[in-house]
Amino acid sequence: MERKLDIKTIIAIVGSGLCLALIIIAVMTLIRGKQSKNQVAPEDFSFALTWNVYGVSSYDSLTTKLVKTTDATHPEDYVTSYRMTEEERWKVWQLVQDLDIDSYPDEFDPQNGMSSPTMTLILTVRTAEGEKTVAARDIALSFRSEDDKGQQFLGTCRVIQEMLTATEAWQDLPEYEHFYE
Repeated sequence: MERKLDIKTIIAIVGSGLCLALIIIAVMTLIRGKQSKNQVAPEDFSFALTWNVYGVSSYDSLTTKLVKTTDATHPEDYVTSYRMTEEERWKVWQLVQDLDIDSYPDEFDPQNGMSSPTMTLILTVRTAEGEKTVAARDIALSFRSEDDKGQQFLGTCRVIQEMLTATEAWQDLPEYEHFYE
């Protein structure tokens, strides 16, 4: 038996398909919205990083103070303010979570050898639970370590440093006055 569809049936079928498509789109939009809302670092999270040869560069997300170098005739010329985007804060938060900073000693040797000049890395993380600082002073000017924990610390500091030095705020600061060999 051959069955013919009348126009009302066709409209009902198409209409229900469109409704289903709209419902799926709405649900997907809500899911994406929740995912992006969850990708925000806690409000009470802040950090500070000191890096570079002899630790001449630094950033503190709490004060927004970004320092290119303290080794200059007029060090105040190498200071600016930079507020990280929520996306950048989220990335740093994730890095710090993966690092498990509380598992590190306050003074840390990432076992990356020696160099001249040396580098200093100091990472401070602040949350509602408290503050933790890990300092790696006078280490090799290298972001490589044979030690897994050392490599994770060096890698975390390196990613944060690269984020900061890629900003327009950093680029707008004067060129270094002193270069090290």
